[in-house]
Amino acid sequence: MLLDIHTHRNAAVPGECIFNVEPAWFEPVEGCYYSVGIHPWKVLEAGPEDWTTLEKAVCHPSVLAIGEAGLDRLGPADILLQKEVFVRQILLSESVGKPLVIHCVKAFNELIELKKKYRPQMPWVVHGFRNNLHIACRLMQENIYFSLGERYQPDVLRHVPLECLLAETDESTQDIRMVIGRMAETKNVEVSFLCDRIDENARKIFFRQ
Repeated sequence: MLLDIHTHRNAAVPGECIFNVEPAWFEPVEGCYYSVGIHPWKVLEAGPEDWTTLEKAVCHPSVLAIGEAGLDRLGPADILLQKEVFVRQILLSESVGKPLVIHCVKAFNELIELKKKYRPQMPWVVHGFRNNLHIACRLMQENIYFSLGERYQPDVLRHVPLECLLAETDESTQDIRMVIGRMAETKNVEVSFLCDRIDENARKIFFRQ
C-alpha cells in the first residue's frame, strides 16, 4: 500500500512512500521507491554530470517518477532558465514513461502554458499544493493531480475530486496516516475509505506498467 507519494524523511516506511532525492544522492535500497529530479532551486548548480546521472537513474525500476521538477519565482535562477530545465524533465518523463512530480511557486500560469504546449501523456502531480481554489480549478481543467501534505486550504480539498487526490509528508514529521486523517475530516469521509482511494490513485499513477 503506497500512501505517501513525496517524502524527504528517512523515517518513512519503505514500500509505503516515494523518497525524493537529487540525482547525485540516488543509491537505491531494495524495497524502497524513489522520485529523482532537478529541483528548480538547484537549476544553477546542475551540470552535465547531473543530467547524465538523472537520465540513468530514472531508468531504474525503483524510480517511480521524475521530480521534483518545476518552477519557482522565489528561487535563485531566472524563470526562463527554470523553464528550460523543466521542459527537459517533461520530455524525460515522456521518454521513460514515468509521471512528473512538480514543485510550483507563483508560476502556475507558466505551468499551465507548458501543459497545453507539450500535451504530456504521463500524469502530472503538483506536490504540496497550498494555493487557492481558483488555481486549483485551473489545474483540474488540465487534468493535473494534487498531492496535499500537512498544510493546505480546506476549501480546496473539499472541491478536489477524490480521483485527483494524493497525500504526502514532504519534510513534515507527521505520520502519513495522520495527514490523511485530517484530510478525511475535511472531506467528511472515513479515514479507511480515503486511504483506499489514495492508494488506488497512487497505483494508477505510479505503477502504470
